[in-house]
Amino acid sequence: MKKIILATALNLCLLISSSAQDHNHDSTFTKATLKHYIAPLVLIGGGLAINNADFKAKQIKFRDENFVNFHNSLDDLIQFGPHAAVFGLDWIGVKSKHGFKDKIGLMFVGGVITLGTVSILKEVTHQLRPDGSVENSFPSGHTANAFFGATILAEEYADQSILYTVGGYTLATATGVFRVLNNRHWASDVLVGAGIGIISGKVAYAIYPWLKEKIGGKGKNKNISLIPTYDGFAMGGNLRIAPFLMLPTFFH
Repeated sequence: MKKIILATALNLCLLISSSAQDHNHDSTFTKATLKHYIAPLVLIGGGLAINNADFKAKQIKFRDENFVNFHNSLDDLIQFGPHAAVFGLDWIGVKSKHGFKDKIGLMFVGGVITLGTVSILKEVTHQLRPDGSVENSFPSGHTANAFFGATILAEEYADQSILYTVGGYTLATATGVFRVLNNRHWASDVLVGAGIGIISGKVAYAIYPWLKEKIGGKGKNKNISLIPTYDGFAMGGNLRIAPFLMLPTFFH
C-alpha cells in the first residue's frame, strides 16, 4: 500500500509541477490553477483510501450478489466517445476554442501523459485484477483515457454549452462503472484513473503551447507528421518530429 501511495504521489507531483511552469504562450490556452486540481486529487485520494483488502472483498460480494452475470463491451467503445466529440462537434458546426491542428496536438500530448502515467503505475504496483486474470489492475487505463477525453471536450466546448461537459463526463463515468461491473477493475482503480485523466488534460493545456512554440515557431521548417494507428485492440498514434520519432500506443 505504501508503494502504491508513493508511486502515485510522485507521478502527480511531476505532472502538476510541469504544468505550473510559466510559459509565455497563446492566452487561449488557459493554465490550470491549484483549484482546478482539487476535484481530481479528491478522486485519487478516495481511490487510495479504498485500495485495501476489506473494501475489495465488499466489492466482490456486491457484484456476486447483484451483477454476477453482467458482461458487455461498451466500456471498450464509450471510452473514446469524448475524443470523438472533440472533433465531431466541429464538423457539425459547433465551434471549439481551438482549431483542428491544435486539438490534435492537445490530444496527442495529453494522451502520452495519460498513457505514461498509467503504464508506470501498472508496472510499479502489480495489482491483481478482480477477475484474477493479470497483475496490472491499478489504475484503470480505460477510465483515465475517458476522463482525459472528457476534460479536453469540456475545455474546448464548455463556452458553447454546459451540456457538452456533462455529456463527456457522463460517458467517462459510465466507462468506469462498466469496468467495475465487468469485473475488470476495482473501484479504487477507477477513481484513481479518473483523477489521472483529468489532471492529464489540464497539464496538456500547459505543456502543448510550449511544445508548439519550440517545435513549430516562426521561421522554422520542421518535418512533423502524425499518423493514427489502430491494431484491432488499441488506438494510438506515431508522431514524427525529424530527426526524432515517438511511438506511443494507447489503451488496450
